[in-house]
Amino acid sequence: MRTLAAGAILAAALATGAVVYAQSVHPPVSTSGAVHAGTVQDGRFADQMGPMGPMGRGGRGRGMFPRHHFAMMQGIPAPYDAMTNPLKPTPATLERGAAVYAQNCEMCHGKQGLGDGPAAAGLTPAPADLAWLSNMPIGQWDGFIYWTVAEGGAPFGSAMPAYKNSLSKDQIWAVTTYVEAHLPSEPK
Repeated sequence: MRTLAAGAILAAALATGAVVYAQSVHPPVSTSGAVHAGTVQDGRFADQMGPMGPMGRGGRGRGMFPRHHFAMMQGIPAPYDAMTNPLKPTPATLERGAAVYAQNCEMCHGKQGLGDGPAAAGLTPAPADLAWLSNMPIGQWDGFIYWTVAEGGAPFGSAMPAYKNSLSKDQIWAVTTYVEAHLPSEPK
């Protein structure tokens, strides 16, 4: 039930005019023109989205990313769908999250999370616009962000590494808190 509700909330948040327009102009096809029928479990993303116009605040991040689309259509996979961040956005937590972000995320996602870090130029697809994500007007991103950091982008054709074996749960939750706090330049 929680997965369905989270999917419905995510669908509503992402179903803006820009996304609807982009989907009508760019139907879900691969670069070869074939519709994908894979799943995230077999390493391919179901119903890959074609290139979409920019959204967010001017970064390289583009439109609805494949992971968002997957979560919107099929929900966040278990056990991530039921996760709730145990950390509060205290100055100490935000400081830890900022340090994890600077060491592991900033190179691709950029200092402000716009997907425009120094390593982003050579990446296809472009790194996600985390500033856009952190400003989405919906409540529960905990499981989605934890899932993203832990599992990385390989199932969606992205170069983002999986951090579940290199970061502790506390570090993943701290960076989740940092992203959800709108990537503050200085911890509050």
